[in-house]
Amino acid sequence: MSSPLAGPLFILLVACVLLLYVKSLSQKRLPPGPRGLPLIGNALQVPAGREWATFAAWAQMYGDFMYLSVFGRPMVVLTSPDAISDLLEKRGTIYADRPKLTMSGMIGHDDGVPLAPYDRQHKERRRLILNALGPRNATEMQQIHEDKMAQLLPRILESPSQFHQHIRWLVASIVYQFTHGHVVHDSHDRLFQLADQVNQDFARTIAPAAFLVDIFPFLRYLPDWFPGTGFKAVAKEMRKTWVRLRDEAYDDIQAQVAKGMAQPSFTANLIESNPERTPEEDFLYRNVSASFYAAASDTTVSAIESFFLIMALYPHIQTKAQAEIDAVVGSARLPTFSDKLKLPYIEALIKEIHRWNPVVPMAVPHRAMQDDEYRGYHIPAGCTVIANSWAILHDPTLYPDPFEVIPERYLIKTDGRRNPDPRAWAFGYGRRSCPGQVLAEDTLFLVVTTILATFDISKPLGPDGTPLELDATYSGSSISHPSRFECNITPRSQDIARLIKSMADIAGTQDAGLL
Repeated sequence: MSSPLAGPLFILLVACVLLLYVKSLSQKRLPPGPRGLPLIGNALQVPAGREWATFAAWAQMYGDFMYLSVFGRPMVVLTSPDAISDLLEKRGTIYADRPKLTMSGMIGHDDGVPLAPYDRQHKERRRLILNALGPRNATEMQQIHEDKMAQLLPRILESPSQFHQHIRWLVASIVYQFTHGHVVHDSHDRLFQLADQVNQDFARTIAPAAFLVDIFPFLRYLPDWFPGTGFKAVAKEMRKTWVRLRDEAYDDIQAQVAKGMAQPSFTANLIESNPERTPEEDFLYRNVSASFYAAASDTTVSAIESFFLIMALYPHIQTKAQAEIDAVVGSARLPTFSDKLKLPYIEALIKEIHRWNPVVPMAVPHRAMQDDEYRGYHIPAGCTVIANSWAILHDPTLYPDPFEVIPERYLIKTDGRRNPDPRAWAFGYGRRSCPGQVLAEDTLFLVVTTILATFDISKPLGPDGTPLELDATYSGSSISHPSRFECNITPRSQDIARLIKSMADIAGTQDAGLL
């Protein structure tokens, strides 16, 4: 039996090592930042939620290139376009890695695209996703989008109060049709439920300091009975869900390929194109297939929810957007991707959706792969580098009245100026930018145009018939979602309602069961 002093002595040893590490850093000129405490640094100052707002306030005092430390772990926070471009874009090879998140690693998320270390396998995963979403498959992807939108409309018409669930169904349905040739009928679908749970687990584990083991990785090696190791049971359950999502659908398709019965899909193509794959290649295919959904799913859901919220809060924007769609599309058909270049106000509205409340307020952290120097300051190897995208997208010098939704800010003004495109800061940076950006933007465009062409969105009414105020706050840490809100969604005319019902009959969605 181990000595009762073993635990405290081990922690004391780690504390001494951290102290020596911090002392070695202090001998080099580090960027400015808030003063911390011995050993723990700024751990008590970093908030548990809405960190981006706190970091933005600190940047006003310490600058756009700010240094923090949490229990001896160095962190740099970037809060300007120049600082982000100089480090994450122009020096992308140095900052292409991800920090080691112990909890996520115990679950298996570091084998997926978002958190994988920057190595040969990661480059191959990105290549496979980018090729799949490239011009060669654009027609197929757009057809899937348009087919699924035709199924979404009857669901919203039948049960508009469940639009949050309908949004999640739409995104899952589009992705799994493409990646696995799998039809998601409703929220009881096995893949839908697994993916939804994995996304929730992922967001929880990458939140800063959500688990103590990410600060003190040695905790994972302590026995399960040791106080403070409850995270092990949590990781075990999360890993079961991730492995099921990764393997069950892949194994089904692998069996279908062997029988010559597989539906066309991204995953089937991977298996068919390399029948003699090695175990390493097979493991890579499994992870990239499962990661595809995470590459653009939860973030896309959040952006679509923001669209509904904005329409309810800003009826004049909705009216202007609908007028543009009516002029271009008319009333005899639904919008398609071929209309995109003819809808500049819709394009501006989508940009404002990305900017107003970015779905990833602070981009997934990067990691310095070697010592570096910037503006005369030292950045140590292994330093976590965080880009505060939210702060840039709410900088009044770039976006006047940043907390208001103003699509016109992206259209050419009388003085010839317009605000910068926020998508430069909405999809990550450098060699770790989101590979699912095309999928996310295509989905958002078709949702915005099709919903506005067919429905009116407004605030819910109280018992006395007056509009209720909506909660426009956002929750979450790594991925931000609007707080739960309700809105009225009604067809724009009886003709449109009849058209949608006829689409339901043709598509057979009524027989499949509306959500």
